[in-house]
Amino acid sequence: MKLQKEIVSLVAGAAFFGSVANAEIPLTDDLSAYGYIDMSYTDANQDTELNGSVAEFELGFSFTPVESPYSAVAEISYDYSDTGTASFETVTVTYAASDELSFTVGNILSYQGFETFDATGLYQFSAQGDGGFQGGYVYSAAYAFGGSVDYVTDEFAAGFWAGETDGDLSYEVLLAFTGVEGLTAKLIYADDPGYETINPWVSYEIDALTFAVEYVNSDYDDGSELESYMALVYYSFGDAGITLRYSDVDYDGVDFDKFTISPSYAFSDNLFGLLEVSLVELGGDSNTELAAELIFSF
Repeated sequence: MKLQKEIVSLVAGAAFFGSVANAEIPLTDDLSAYGYIDMSYTDANQDTELNGSVAEFELGFSFTPVESPYSAVAEISYDYSDTGTASFETVTVTYAASDELSFTVGNILSYQGFETFDATGLYQFSAQGDGGFQGGYVYSAAYAFGGSVDYVTDEFAAGFWAGETDGDLSYEVLLAFTGVEGLTAKLIYADDPGYETINPWVSYEIDALTFAVEYVNSDYDDGSELESYMALVYYSFGDAGITLRYSDVDYDGVDFDKFTISPSYAFSDNLFGLLEVSLVELGGDSNTELAAELIFSF
């Protein structure tokens, strides 16, 4: 499962706030391009037919001048599921003060989450939560404009991001430990006028197995609360793999349970496909969700 392992390791293994470009197409000595096409068929109700679409096309550019401490990344996403609109995701300028210390400003992805907001960083098709709430993501933040300071070594990382919401300070803090081979442990705290979030998660890779557990607790300013538990096991055998995931999410007193099984296969270094069956229970009502996905990454 070479493609999936490379993609997931790149995104999930990044300890700092922001995007790490999977630059594959050099345009000049300093500029490269990367991206992916995500196509899927989904069925959220077993009484309906599958609905197919090109879910997303993403294109990114990474500008890294030789022997310069400054670099820039810009990504644009065309999301067909969101009324077919194009939007910027990561758009940043970074100053590397040293090999460990960097300063970044721009539109930056939140520190939060074991599960990524890009399809190329997931071990399955769906996110762990209810698709009707924030697209299934249990995290209180995604992309936001601000600035970050990040210190990253082989053994640990620390990061601080600050921005503003309605004129008030919004910030996130990250602490991460990677001092044991195969182990990644992170603790994220986020404070915003609209929410307060605590998000610890741990993953461990040993040979062909990956284990992960995650907890999310968010208190929102409208008085609602989200609490989520997630456990995942991924096994890779050659070009094929399989994901088992269980999540229990309570949002504002309504319980959502999901059990997912997702076999996957890497057809080449660039082409990856998977199937997903999720058994879900929302507020006492049970349902089966189906999906088939094809990702071409470059």
